Amino acid sequence: MKNRISALLVDDEIDNRELLANLLQLYFPEIVVLGVAASVDEAYDLVLNTSPQLVFLDIQMPRGSGFNLLKKFETVPFEIIFVTSYDQYAINAIRFNALDYILKPVEIESLQEAIKRVVQKIEHPEQNKLQIVNLLYSLDSKNTDKRIAVHVSDKVKVVNISDVVYIQADGRYCQIFTNDGQHFTTAKVLKDFEDYLGQESPFVRINKSVLANAFFIKSYSKGEPLIIEMIGNVVFEIPRRKKAEILERLLKN
Repeated sequence: MKNRISALLVDDEIDNRELLANLLQLYFPEIVVLGVAASVDEAYDLVLNTSPQLVFLDIQMPRGSGFNLLKKFETVPFEIIFVTSYDQYAINAIRFNALDYILKPVEIESLQEAIKRVVQKIEHPEQNKLQIVNLLYSLDSKNTDKRIAVHVSDKVKVVNISDVVYIQADGRYCQIFTNDGQHFTTAKVLKDFEDYLGQESPFVRINKSVLANAFFIKSYSKGEPLIIEMIGNVVFEIPRRKKAEILERLLKN
């Protein structure tokens, strides 16, 4: 038999809890449900009393969202599968931070995929919950106030998006360059940042490998080719096919 995984179900709607509990009993006997909760306060007490390895966490609840539960812990002591109705803003933030979610009504295929990934995390635990830190910063902030947590040696540093001059692709990673001359490496690709920041952000995709913050553009040329100069004397040449699009975005900012 597979190693057992202790879990809690947190959802204010009894029908949703019963559906999920039935699916787990039928298809995932290795997951042992220790209890259910209908609110953040109930869930918090249950976590303290039962120490689950996994929490199926509803996002939208009348007396506080599922994110409020996470904020009660200095370090979140369990893995999470978010359970949510369609909420693009929350889903983008969850995806950006490589966390798992399933949409209501719960379907067995998506549940299987989410549990498969969570099992791998439980078997190979990370040293900290960097994704959760990132997620909570993301959801509490406007575009200009968003922050990203990154590894720096054995510490976690929080970088304000408003301080980022540009983000440059580096294989399966990205380099983040800030206005004080620092740079950090993160295990994300540019598309992750584009989805996370959204269309309303001041960041402009100026070529296939760079997202530039329009607030830090010092000047740009009027002729051909289009040259953009950032603070710190960083210069980028813009492909002709993207010139009109980028100028339009720059003028908005």
